[in-house]
Amino acid sequence: MFSLLLLVLIIFLLTLIGVIVFFKNPKNKINQYFGLTIFFGILWILSNYFENEPISEIYRIFFLKFDFASAILLVLFFYLFCQNFPKLKFFPLKYKITIYFLASLLFILSFSDLIIKNIYFENTTIQFTRGSLFWIYFSFILFCIGGGLKNLISKYKQSRGVERLQILYVLLGAAIIIVIATPLNLILPQVIFIPLEIARMGIYSFLFFCFFTALAITRYHLFGIEVILTEALVGAIGILLIVQIFTAPTFWWRIVNGIIFVLFCIFGYLLIRSVFKEMKLREETEKISQAKTEFISIASHQLRTPLSAIKGYLSMILEGSYGTLPEKVKEKMEKVFQSNERLIKLVNDILSVSKIEVGEMEMSLEKEDLREIIKEVISELSVKAKEKNLYLKFEEPKEIPKILIDREKIRQVILNLIDNAIRYTQEGGVKVKLQIVNNRLQIAISDTGEGLSKEEKEKLFERFSRGTAGAKFWVEGAGLGLYIAKKFVEMHKGKIWAESEGKGKGSTFFVELPIK
Repeated sequence: MFSLLLLVLIIFLLTLIGVIVFFKNPKNKINQYFGLTIFFGILWILSNYFENEPISEIYRIFFLKFDFASAILLVLFFYLFCQNFPKLKFFPLKYKITIYFLASLLFILSFSDLIIKNIYFENTTIQFTRGSLFWIYFSFILFCIGGGLKNLISKYKQSRGVERLQILYVLLGAAIIIVIATPLNLILPQVIFIPLEIARMGIYSFLFFCFFTALAITRYHLFGIEVILTEALVGAIGILLIVQIFTAPTFWWRIVNGIIFVLFCIFGYLLIRSVFKEMKLREETEKISQAKTEFISIASHQLRTPLSAIKGYLSMILEGSYGTLPEKVKEKMEKVFQSNERLIKLVNDILSVSKIEVGEMEMSLEKEDLREIIKEVISELSVKAKEKNLYLKFEEPKEIPKILIDREKIRQVILNLIDNAIRYTQEGGVKVKLQIVNNRLQIAISDTGEGLSKEEKEKLFERFSRGTAGAKFWVEGAGLGLYIAKKFVEMHKGKIWAESEGKGKGSTFFVELPIK
């Protein structure tokens, strides 16, 4: 009784999925191929069920042969679906005729003795021997399944965004079939006896493929896997409770199971609704965040052109291209130039943050010598250190391997850290040390400056985060430099952190990059 009820439920759910997807767009080839895959899948499941039931041997033999015949058309339309999903693919007419002809021929031959023969019964179990064309039949099955999955995996690697997610859902459904059916129907029966009811679960796992593929085609909650899994779990438990109602031994047990089912439906509905609300709220937050990032990116791009033009004209004025300036005017113009430079840096930082957050930051990796980059940065900032009467030392190792990095990004990280160390140090100086630690190149930038409190260290690498020293010594800063530095280092599979014994005791910033 239980196995029959389960079969009816599986067939009902498969039919429901097929009808919903097909009638969503009946003229679409993808929907048609999927609908036919489900149709022949239902026939395959039914024939497999009845060939193992205690009915007339003539009928069991017929269902066994129909099992083999329907499997051919099932894998054929699975293959055609995989070839055309998520976008229709053009096939030459000769190719279509060939594959349809082979499938039709094997379908017809499945009812002969060329695929399976000498059908007999052993302890009520139906058995057979392989016919002369069995391996051709088997090869066609493997070609359709293997070719379909190979095509999906290839398209998954090449696709992006929604299409990539759609293909992932189909592959997830196929993976579930493989994980359930392979041990239950292929591996374990060769070693131990598997009860028929358990073995059928491998065949019924076809439902999972259809479920996830239907989600991919209709794009239902495509980006909300939590809602889908919650609905699937609630649905599965609901089905089990329904089966329990019909298989209860007494009338009163059916009443009890019915009450449990009603209560479960209420709580299940509330659970799905709460998960859906949470997902919608997160989606709205992500949309707002994305809109903000896009706005900042566009605004920053619009600012770059006039700022560059202002820089050019100011530079020409200061160089005397438009005549000699009075000292007072020149002094003011230099301040304007410096303010413009800070604004250009801020715009560039905002653009970098925008690119990082939308995943558009590109890497240009080459083998580089970190010593050369550090020396270049120190040379650039040495004048700034001298103006504050600070020492700027580099503890250089004798030998150091070249590593694969994006030179400009790592240079920006080092420049930012040394520049900050000089900016926030009033007495003493800055020391840069390069060494190998645990098969990684480590850059340590130590200063005798303001130091960091425990609270500052925790928020140091966050966006728009500034310590008390930053507010005290450089009010123009935006708090983006260390955030960008952290992201650049992480893009290199590296690590960045800061250490300090406390306020007024200086600080050390570490950057570690992998050698290989």
